[in-house]
Amino acid sequence: MRNINLNHKINTRFSQDYSFASRVNLVKSRGFIFGFLICVFYLWFFIFNFNSCKSKPAVTSSETMPSQIVTDFSLFESMTGQKLYRLNAKKAIIFDDNQKITLIEPFIIFYNEDGSVSSTLIAKRGLVNLQTSDLFAQDSVLVQTSDSTILRTDSLVWNNRTRIITTDAWVKIETKKGQIDGQGLISDAALKKIEIQSSVTGKSTYEF
Repeated sequence: MRNINLNHKINTRFSQDYSFASRVNLVKSRGFIFGFLICVFYLWFFIFNFNSCKSKPAVTSSETMPSQIVTDFSLFESMTGQKLYRLNAKKAIIFDDNQKITLIEPFIIFYNEDGSVSSTLIAKRGLVNLQTSDLFAQDSVLVQTSDSTILRTDSLVWNNRTRIITTDAWVKIETKKGQIDGQGLISDAALKKIEIQSSVTGKSTYEF
């Protein structure tokens, strides 16, 4: 006759049940901790982005949105009946709020007092100040006069009131009689009265 140790079986079963319950509780604890960490992360992410949004100034539509975008743009400027310049551009981006026009690939014709063409200007980019009618040209700027004198520079400004071209950039002037390089320039549109500011190099018999 077999002697069955009931206490041993009961203790073994109890130990197995306790071990299983411990594992279940451990999984639940880990799941709770993991869920808590996810909640903390999302709360931190929300607070960080909220503060970032508050710290950045709001961008108004006038700063980003133009009033008009015009292709094959054209503008004619005159004063007391005298033609000053005609401007054409591949594209014009007009901002009414600040009274400026951004130009893509501008082409400008300057006129003499008698209405004849003084010079032409091409560039990759430009700007028109609608309040003053001043012009700004930038990037691969080239001015060519009726007598084939050429001015090359990176940027220049046309003052519509004084009818003078100015730049602080490096300039190169090419004529049939030679070439002059320098830093900065003041000139009329016809390149007849040229004053190079500094660092003049090159030779030319052309009288500026």
